Amino acid sequence: MNSSKNTRQDTAFIHEVTQRLYSTLQIEKALHSTLLFLREHMPADSLNAGIFDPTTGMLQYLASATCLGGMLIDERLQLSEKGIRDTEHYAIGKAHIDKHPWGTQVSGEIAEHFRLFHEDFPGFDVAGDFSTLTLTVGIGVPRFGYFNILAHGLNQFSEKHRRMMNLLERPLTGAALNLWHYRKVVTLNEHLVRTNDLLLNRLGHIAATEVIGTETGLHGVITLAKQVADTNAPVLITGETGTGKEVVAHAIHRLSRRKNHPMICINCGAIPETLMDSELFGHERGAFTGASSRKRGYFEQADGGTIFLDEVGELSAAAQVKLLRVLQEHAIRRVGGNRSIPLDVRVIAATHRNLPALAEEGRFRRDLWFRLNVFPIHIPPLRERTADIPALAEFFAARKAREMNVSEKPVFAAGAFDLLKSYHWPGNIRELENLIERSLIICQGSPLHFDNLSPSTPSLSEKREGEEEAFPSLESITIRHILKALRKSGGRIEGPGGAACLLDLNPSTLRGKIKKYGISK
Repeated sequence: MNSSKNTRQDTAFIHEVTQRLYSTLQIEKALHSTLLFLREHMPADSLNAGIFDPTTGMLQYLASATCLGGMLIDERLQLSEKGIRDTEHYAIGKAHIDKHPWGTQVSGEIAEHFRLFHEDFPGFDVAGDFSTLTLTVGIGVPRFGYFNILAHGLNQFSEKHRRMMNLLERPLTGAALNLWHYRKVVTLNEHLVRTNDLLLNRLGHIAATEVIGTETGLHGVITLAKQVADTNAPVLITGETGTGKEVVAHAIHRLSRRKNHPMICINCGAIPETLMDSELFGHERGAFTGASSRKRGYFEQADGGTIFLDEVGELSAAAQVKLLRVLQEHAIRRVGGNRSIPLDVRVIAATHRNLPALAEEGRFRRDLWFRLNVFPIHIPPLRERTADIPALAEFFAARKAREMNVSEKPVFAAGAFDLLKSYHWPGNIRELENLIERSLIICQGSPLHFDNLSPSTPSLSEKREGEEEAFPSLESITIRHILKALRKSGGRIEGPGGAACLLDLNPSTLRGKIKKYGISK
């Protein structure tokens, strides 16, 4: 009779937990409701759920609930080698009791992490003693899910509580899978939103995945890219503006083991200094006025993949310090947050500036340059790889024709390639692309020719700087003044001695004018 009664009670217990876990699509509310029910049967002050990957030693918290409510989180803890070995104590489907925070190496490292970074953990005093009851569940090799119940005080859980936790393996397995898939969807959605923004911003520019000249002018560059791709070493790509540094960065990412993970591209010179921390590292809710929700920064979005920092020489001194810390510690801290978030991100940086010279002048941190310059790749200017010009011109002509809905395949007039090869291309590939587009518009279906181009033809910015008019226009004066400031500042826009400071302009305003007038730095 007692056996039958116990079976009915167990069934009712499992049924009620299952109902609460799957009663709503809001996972944090379901976890809170489940905790409140469990408190009727055992000590339970906090219920936490997450994923562990034994191949990397990364413990990832996905959701947590206390008596005050539930919340979705994305917090990672890198276990020590001893901690990883210690996870063998936690067999799948068998609840494990830790009588105190240091019951095992794993529980001790988790306790230490929360005491360091979660002094304000809502509804639970992480500074005091507590016991844990943990159940691991299989969700597919190599990862497994886990749920643990925390209770204030030492030695709070009994064999009865262990048996009750074991009863919940099936419903908790499903809940762990739901949480894991939900986190993957959120991460993918963030990546898609970011990718869409990048594509919209890049519309009309060179395709980021197309490398032309791999057998000619860029043969050495691509050889280096292949050598470094499968490592985690930081890469510094240098070269003049418009040489295709981002294209090479994408090639490295595609050739690496990270190719199926995000690649986030950032133009450091385009982010206002006041927003730099929030954009790169994210922020917590309430970190500043207008921060109505938590935001994951670009580094977090790139976790597992690659982050490309274009124009890294434009970073402010404060941002340089924080980037150096990320490279050293492989972790970030959100604005307004008090915990470090470990990350697995490959950093590729690019600049057209002379970073060693800037370091000598004290305008770029020497230690940061050393960190970034582990594997330098220099991209030659277009005038040094003229053998690539015909292929580049044909590529741009075909792509621009599609964009302009030109039905016939563009052809080039006799001698056109020789003329293109003889030009010095101060604007590099970007200038060639613009020239091809302009020619498509002018030639109206006839063979593309470049009669106005000669070896001595100045570029657009050079023309504007050198023209003398009977009465110069306001635009020409403005352009010449900006160019003078850029020369004096060595091309630097922000910071002391930067062009914006010399012109008494907001850096964002100056960038807008440079873009408006087509000025090449």
